[in-house]
Amino acid sequence: MILLINPKTSKSSEVQRKFFRDPNLGILYLAAVLDSNNIPVDILDLEQYLDLDEIELKKVIGEKISAYKIFGVTSLTNTFHLVLDLAKIIKEQDRNNFVVLGGPHVTFMYKEILENDFKTENLIDFICIGESENSFLKLVKLLIFQISNSKNLADIEDNLSSIQGIAFNNSKGNLIVNNAVITTDLKRLPLPARYKLSHEYYYYTVANVIVNRGCPNQCSFCSRQKLFKKTKIRSIESILSEIRDIISMQTYSYINFYDNININREFFRGFCKMFIQNKIEIPWGCELRVDVISEEEARLLKKAGCRLIATGIESADIEVLEKNFKYQDPSKVKNGILSLKKHKIPVQAYFVLGLPGETEDTFNKTIDYIGKLPLDKGDKINYFVATPYPGSQLWDQRENFGIEIIEYDFSKYDCNHIIFETPDLNLIKLEKLYSIAKKIELDF
Repeated sequence: MILLINPKTSKSSEVQRKFFRDPNLGILYLAAVLDSNNIPVDILDLEQYLDLDEIELKKVIGEKISAYKIFGVTSLTNTFHLVLDLAKIIKEQDRNNFVVLGGPHVTFMYKEILENDFKTENLIDFICIGESENSFLKLVKLLIFQISNSKNLADIEDNLSSIQGIAFNNSKGNLIVNNAVITTDLKRLPLPARYKLSHEYYYYTVANVIVNRGCPNQCSFCSRQKLFKKTKIRSIESILSEIRDIISMQTYSYINFYDNININREFFRGFCKMFIQNKIEIPWGCELRVDVISEEEARLLKKAGCRLIATGIESADIEVLEKNFKYQDPSKVKNGILSLKKHKIPVQAYFVLGLPGETEDTFNKTIDYIGKLPLDKGDKINYFVATPYPGSQLWDQRENFGIEIIEYDFSKYDCNHIIFETPDLNLIKLEKLYSIAKKIELDF
């Protein structure tokens, strides 16, 4: 009765078939929660259909959705237009189908989205705000009751209004919002339902594992701290169980761990020792803050089998970093990378162009800094354009940061398009600097 959908977001040229990744972890957790409550649920990962053109894909979607009545669709900012296309297909098949949206973009834009939807096509029935494991379960149970008992939606609106963490337009067209903050207890969450993934076209070979939700840092370009009000770290035991679950499926050859595994030093050490003590041999990589990595910890990462670390450096200019609440000393970053390279751990370093405070001089300073980092041919750098995602401080406090948003097409909010100008860098200057940054990235 319930189908969870992950939109097709990658171009065929961007997908490495040999390294086919898990879909959005949010829907894997939702599937696990529903399944553990004996509610029939399936997953449709449209990334699997990467070789199909738009017409072929629409035909597949029409065939796949025919057996379901309730649809949960996850949305990032740059995939929202795809989500609307999906909602239209679902409603065209049966106007009584329920479309429920979740994810960071709709969490922060639910008011504008629902008001616009009511004035136009009425494609969206509900939006789950923030962490949705509890709200989506309650909503689904109520909708199943409504469908099974042939009730009108208006008959259960009072019950719907009592569910914390959802928004919808009622039968009179009024926006109903119960945005009470719901915090998911990570200890009570079942493991992501990877067993629900279809292997119709591709086996999933790369697993993504979340070790925490939330972040104690306040970077201006990130919405995570607003999405998750508290920083919560999973237990080592839970993570170990998930690793064993992944290995048992016998298709996975690599695991990515997110986000920032060394937020807590004690957890970080326990995390590394978990691999050593349990003799886990599956290759893995992770994200972490490199400015606090000691040589001893780099040695521990190597012994634990880490094959790659990814880290956000953003800029080499202290003032730019501090203006954007990224409190990180570039000299300590360099020392941390040196420690990692002593133990031959590959590094993927992320930089951001065009943050408030950035000038041509600070950009050149960062380029010079990159050239002096102890990186080699096994390492990689990525240069992204500063993007004011809804929910980030750049979006919410754009006037305070002195930025002028010049692009409101959310499909371009992918860190590869210039979205705003600053007093120091207009569009022409940003385009020039970005071309230099991408050339350095490609030549590295």
